[in-house]
Amino acid sequence: MNSQPEPDNLTKPFPKPENGISFSSSLIVAGVGLLALLLYYFSSGRDESTEKISEQAKENQRSEEQAEKARRKELIAYLQQHPDDEFAHFQLGQLIRNRAPFQALENYSHVTDRHPRYYEAIEAVADIALEQDLPDKAKPALMLLIREYPEESRFQKQLARLFFSAGKYDRALKYAKRSIELGANQAADYLLVADILRQAGRTSEMVGPLKQTLYLEPGLYEAHLNLAFAALYSGDLKTAEREANWCLEQRPVSSIALRYLALIDRNQGNIEEAGSHVEHALQVDPQDFESLLLKSDLLIYQRAGQQAYDLLKPLYAEHQTDRRYISALARAAGLIGKREEALQLQRENQSLIKEEDLKPSSLQSESVEKTQSKLER
Repeated sequence: MNSQPEPDNLTKPFPKPENGISFSSSLIVAGVGLLALLLYYFSSGRDESTEKISEQAKENQRSEEQAEKARRKELIAYLQQHPDDEFAHFQLGQLIRNRAPFQALENYSHVTDRHPRYYEAIEAVADIALEQDLPDKAKPALMLLIREYPEESRFQKQLARLFFSAGKYDRALKYAKRSIELGANQAADYLLVADILRQAGRTSEMVGPLKQTLYLEPGLYEAHLNLAFAALYSGDLKTAEREANWCLEQRPVSSIALRYLALIDRNQGNIEEAGSHVEHALQVDPQDFESLLLKSDLLIYQRAGQQAYDLLKPLYAEHQTDRRYISALARAAGLIGKREEALQLQRENQSLIKEEDLKPSSLQSESVEKTQSKLER
């Protein structure tokens, strides 16, 4: 009789894997923990090291500032006893230039041509004077620099801008062109020449530098807008229209581009289209004086004298010295029978004529514009 073994005594065909899995998991957990600990250790070390470096840098900066402050005090005290020491004046100017520009300007002014860094001091005077809007000090400094460094274009450009701001356009143009001859070849350099020519009333001459500007920077909005102006007042209405439309595509709310299109339409005899463009321009900028003046011109052309008078009269206090405005208001007054006022306005207009108004101007008369319009067609 065979006896059956007890279930607890049976040999199991495969060993249980639980213990091995548990052992491997423990190793992984321990490894990850050790890695995290190492990362934390080294990260903390780096943070501490970075913090130490930052603190050291701040400490060094504080030390430098304290040393500089002490040096300033020392120089100020020294100059009180030796006010003619140009070397001390130069050193103090270098130290306080950013902190106290006006005082630095005074210190640099004591430096003479006996000093080995005389022209460095002169350049500092020019830079500070330009930064602080002191043209009377900047101009002589720049003239000295140009005489010493006639091939340095940046001094020519700075002097050009100075004369431009002062309204001395011929001299500004001379230095701006010289700057380009010496190698200044950025879009801004040619745009400066165009801006000077515009203010000088030499509109037709603007086209060349503006085309060069756009060659260097094709998408420069200001150059396209200026070219539209130059072409418009030079009689090239096709180019003017193309450029004005380009500007309007870039900036649909450009009241200036819309006004140029209105002028082009007016010069071509398209009065209705001109009125539409000028109304759009005034929607964008209701206070735009040039657009208001153009609208009044269109109304007068259509014999709508009362509307033109009502539009212009409220602007008298602000624009009574503008001959174009006074002339337009006189024409509107005459259309509605205000003869005494029209005569008075004509007398005012005559009194505003100055010698420079008789020179050629980009603001051409209506008859000249109409003639050019006919030639264009």
